[in-house]
Amino acid sequence: MANCSPTGLPLVCIFLGLTIQASCNALVDIVPELTYQIRFKPKKPIFFNVVTIAFNALILLNSCLYLPVYFADRSSCAPLAMFAVVTFQGFLLVFDAFILVKTYSTTRENKIFLSLLSLVLFYRLGSTIADFTLTYAEWDDSIQACQFYQNEDTLRHYTIADIMCDVLATVGSVALLISGRVGGMTNLAGQLLIENVVRSGLTLAVNVSVVYIASSPDTSIEDISLAWTVQSYILQQLMNMEHLYKKRRQERYSIPASFEEQLTPPPHPKSSGQQTSTAAKPSE
Repeated sequence: MANCSPTGLPLVCIFLGLTIQASCNALVDIVPELTYQIRFKPKKPIFFNVVTIAFNALILLNSCLYLPVYFADRSSCAPLAMFAVVTFQGFLLVFDAFILVKTYSTTRENKIFLSLLSLVLFYRLGSTIADFTLTYAEWDDSIQACQFYQNEDTLRHYTIADIMCDVLATVGSVALLISGRVGGMTNLAGQLLIENVVRSGLTLAVNVSVVYIASSPDTSIEDISLAWTVQSYILQQLMNMEHLYKKRRQERYSIPASFEEQLTPPPHPKSSGQQTSTAAKPSE
C-alpha cells in the first residue's frame, strides 16, 4: 500500500481515479433507485441494490484511503492502514458472496451447490478475519514513512478462497448450461448463466494473475500495489455491469431483472416474445 515508490504512484493514481469515478457514478444511480424502491415498492426484492451499494461504498473508501496511508505520519499510520485493510477485504468478500449467491439462484437452488457455497464462504470469511489480525502497518524511522506489512499466509489463503469462489461459480454455471435444463441460451435463464460465466471467468483470470505477480520472487511492492489497484478496478467493472445487464433484461423481457426472483422460464417456451410465468419456483 504505502510502499509504492514515487515512480509507480502516478499509474496507481490513474486507476484509483477511475475507480473513484465509477463508484460515485454507481452510487448516484443506485441509491435513489433503492430509496424509491423501499418507499413505494416495499415488496420488491432489494438484495441486488443493497449489495451493489455496499460494494461500491467499500471500494470507494478503500481507494480514497490510498494516498492518506501513503503520506501518513507516525500517529495516523497504523489506524489508517487498518481501515484500508478492512475496506479492501470488505469489498472482496461482498463480491465473492454476490457471484456465488447469483449462481446459486440460477442453479435452481441446488442443495449440493449450496453446501459448497457455504464452505467456500466460511473459508473466505476465516481468511478475512485472520488478515485483519495479522496484517499491519507501522512507522519506520529509518525511511520516515508508514511501512505496510502484508502477512503472506493470510494473503495466500484469502486469494485461494477468492479463486475457489470463482471456480465454483464458473463450474456451476457451465454445468447448468451444458445440461440443457435451462431450455437454451436465448431465454432469460440462459442469458443469466452466460453473464455468470463471463463474470466469474474474468474474475478467475484476474485473481490468478494477481497470485502470479505476488508470488514472483522478482516482484517489487510497487508491482504488487499496482496489481491490487488494477484488480480492484476490474472487479468493480464486473460488479457494476450487473446493473447494466439488469436494465437490458428489463427492456428485452419486460420483467424485473432481480436474481432474488425466480427468473427461470419453462424448459420449452413457445416463443421468445411470449410472456411466461417466470416468477414461479420450479418444482423440485
